[in-house]
Amino acid sequence: MTSKSPDDESAVAPSRSAGVGDTEQAETLTQLREAISVIDQRHAEGESDFIAGLSGPGEGVEDAVLGESVEESAGGWTEGDAGSAPDFAEALSFADGEADAVESAEDGADFDADYAKAKKTAMNMLAMRDHSREELRRKLVKRDLMPEAVDELIVKLEKSRLLNDEEFAHRFVRAQRENRKLSRSVLKRELSKKGISAELAAEAVAEVDGEEELAREVAAKKAASTRRLDHEVRERRILGMLARRGFPSDICIRVTREVLAED
Repeated sequence: MTSKSPDDESAVAPSRSAGVGDTEQAETLTQLREAISVIDQRHAEGESDFIAGLSGPGEGVEDAVLGESVEESAGGWTEGDAGSAPDFAEALSFADGEADAVESAEDGADFDADYAKAKKTAMNMLAMRDHSREELRRKLVKRDLMPEAVDELIVKLEKSRLLNDEEFAHRFVRAQRENRKLSRSVLKRELSKKGISAELAAEAVAEVDGEEELAREVAAKKAASTRRLDHEVRERRILGMLARRGFPSDICIRVTREVLAED
């Protein structure tokens, strides 16, 4: 029977030690892979802040992901160990970058879709009648379209002169003056409601004249439709009509008395 010398026993020891190290390293790698899987899952579910401040799987992973400590052993890696960390660190970096790219792509898709909808809607509205810049913008935003997409469309419509507040104001004044017999003060108020500046409104209204003649026309029409009523009732109704159209009080009184005297 051959006996083993001390040298023989020492030769066997390293193999046992290496086996333990391999096991520890394998366990550590398994834990790291599990950590990365959990991170990917939580990131996909929208949890982007739970890894904030995490510098590596050897520091804070036990609290954030695994629920248990990953030992900084010979089979793992320590902070600053560039040879062992890249797999885990790159997984975190890739996950964050991928989320930013997806979010950016979704935002771009939403913008393009809303811009297309805004353009189609705006062209239909402008085909029906003129709109001021602010009037059209308000209508589009009320349809839950992105304000940024609407604003970009408005700028392009203005550059192509499909929207022009100055021209709109002048056309509006002429049409309302002819069809509704509105006074200058009411025309300014209506333009203001549509988002036209006070300066542009004043310029547009300045082109119309004949305030008293228009008031007399309105009063005469009302007088003709109230001939069967008492004088006091007719006078009250004519004055009320002129006041609602925004004519000055002195013009209202004067033309009412004149048309009733002539009738």
